[in-house]
Amino acid sequence: MEIVQGGGEPIVFVHGNGSTRETWAGTIACLTDRFRCISYDLPGHGGAPLPAGDLPIELFVEDLERVRAKFGLERACFVGHSLGAFIAAAYAAAHPERVSALCVLAAPAGRSETDREAGRQLIATLKAEGVPATMGKLVGFWYTDEFVRTHPGALRDRLAQVSTIDDDVFIRTYELYNRTEIMPWLARIACPTLVMTGEFARGAPADAARTIARMLPRSELTIMPGMKNGILTEVPDRVAGEIAAFVARHGAPTGA
Repeated sequence: MEIVQGGGEPIVFVHGNGSTRETWAGTIACLTDRFRCISYDLPGHGGAPLPAGDLPIELFVEDLERVRAKFGLERACFVGHSLGAFIAAAYAAAHPERVSALCVLAAPAGRSETDREAGRQLIATLKAEGVPATMGKLVGFWYTDEFVRTHPGALRDRLAQVSTIDDDVFIRTYELYNRTEIMPWLARIACPTLVMTGEFARGAPADAARTIARMLPRSELTIMPGMKNGILTEVPDRVAGEIAAFVARHGAPTGA
């Protein structure tokens, strides 16, 4: 499913695995007075069914191109979070003529074999114990202690969103996330790119964001002090402010 909100310069939002387009709701709510915000569900997450077998990143890049074409956007800003950051970066490398600006949020880079083994161990736990039970134990890795203490409703909503994703879909897309590396695409991305993460984001820490930013010729870097992975839920207004200022500086043209 795709949703269009607001009017103005177009921004396309790509969510991560274990999420839906609803993950962007708080951020988009702060942008619709200035921008035409397009959010959609990835295949398997409310979009088209996933095919059998290992998932190539190209499947998700092709689906993003379908969304772009459906709305007749000649060029737009593309914003991706986590797995969505990989998809948006791969799209920008494959379709540079369609991307006026790019934002990659919470994207790992240069992961070690130890990092990937930790991912494989998490996948084994997901398979053994199920996604809802496993993810419920990881709330402390996503959000600050203060947010966990003061926003139980937001946490329940996020876990409820996770529970809507089929376990097989969650695990297979997490396997894709765990084996994907953003580095090969960076040399092919020439557009202005905002790189953003939380200071203490698990798997996508500040050092990873700095590495990505150094490898891009036209990058801007934002590290959110004290934040972890869950910036779209915990500080959506701050995320929106960074995106709005960045897009305004780089003037994405209005799509058709």
